[in-house]
Amino acid sequence: MLLCIPICSFSQSRILEKIKQKARDRAEQRVDGAIDKTMDQTEKKVEDGVKSSTKKGTTDKQPAEKDTVKEPVKADPGTPSNTALKSFSRYDFIPGERIVYAEDFAGDEIGELPLKWITNNRAEAVTLGQTTAKWMRLFSGSRIASPPAGKLPENFTVEADILFQFSGDGGYVYPELEIKLLDLLAGDQYARSYVVNQDASNEVSLVLQAAGAGKPLSVSLRSYVKGQEYFSNQIKELKLTTENGNKPLHISIWVQKERVRYWINSEKVFDIPQAIPAKATFSRLGLNVESSLYTEEQLGLFISNIKIAEGTPDMRNKLITEGRFVTNGILFDVNSDKIRPESAGVLKSIAGVLAENSTMRIKIIGHTDSDGDAAGNIDLSKRRAKAVRAALQSVYGIDVARIETDGLGESKPVSDNATNEGKARNRRVEFIKL
Repeated sequence: MLLCIPICSFSQSRILEKIKQKARDRAEQRVDGAIDKTMDQTEKKVEDGVKSSTKKGTTDKQPAEKDTVKEPVKADPGTPSNTALKSFSRYDFIPGERIVYAEDFAGDEIGELPLKWITNNRAEAVTLGQTTAKWMRLFSGSRIASPPAGKLPENFTVEADILFQFSGDGGYVYPELEIKLLDLLAGDQYARSYVVNQDASNEVSLVLQAAGAGKPLSVSLRSYVKGQEYFSNQIKELKLTTENGNKPLHISIWVQKERVRYWINSEKVFDIPQAIPAKATFSRLGLNVESSLYTEEQLGLFISNIKIAEGTPDMRNKLITEGRFVTNGILFDVNSDKIRPESAGVLKSIAGVLAENSTMRIKIIGHTDSDGDAAGNIDLSKRRAKAVRAALQSVYGIDVARIETDGLGESKPVSDNATNEGKARNRRVEFIKL
């Protein structure tokens, strides 16, 4: 009974805090609703303008490539690919230009701590369901740090997929999951000090608080200097829900000096100008899971598809002035030409350049890594290039008579296929001005 008293007191204080927060949030939601309505009206006008300018700029000149259609692609706007892209219509995140770290745990042994990751407790590679894709499972009461990505510049991006699984509801508070940018004060050679002593780093932490399957997700942002709080904001309850392992949440982070922006799926959740400690230099990703009264069978936390990239791509200048733009930011399902919805930010920007330059014609070229056979990769890269063209037409209103496509498979690598980072760089889409 004595052991239960502090636990109950802690839970009650958390509940009271959430009640107070909901009152604040309701007021904020009324304001947000008015803003969203205005933004919707503005975006509708912009989209109508894009379509109008595209029609005016239509050219009679037909592409020479044999597999280029001469009539607009009659893509079904109700297909899962297009529906997903449209649902990300406000997603303006664009990943960095140069990938410096990528991890999907494909090379790790099931049940083992992934190579070069460190922890004070447990983490292990797993598969989920019938797929061969791998995830790293996180356990309660753990601090985990990634391998070093090198000293990151002032401008970089981070992406990852997070998955929650719940089984039963014991009435306890679910543990917080923190996704951290780490500035290790002792240097990377002493990285283990972070998982033992959390004060051994400067940190910027996105805090996720799940409430169970199908229930809203709460988020907040915190940053620390040598263990002392530097910045924190109020808990924000999102419209997003955790779907008990059926749908991953895609986390996107964009750092520019002291400014940091976060997206979860299509929703921008934070844009804080001075959340990052001055002169902080990041090199690793950190994960922290609170202790919990739930058993391992009742609660599962998973992460995969991590990508860290440097710099902001200047696609307008590169496409118009240099005549060529290459991106790793258009993503596809594995061995598929289905475009993932988090590609919407890049596609929208490309469409904007084409709408502003109505006489410009381009060629889209797909590239793959070396996994699989060469002939299959050629076919896959061609289908992916055509899928990008179809999305530009059906979602963003660009006339496909201005677009040729091709695919070169694995034949033109830009990096070594022996590493995860090299493979991620080789999986790219190239836009060439004709």
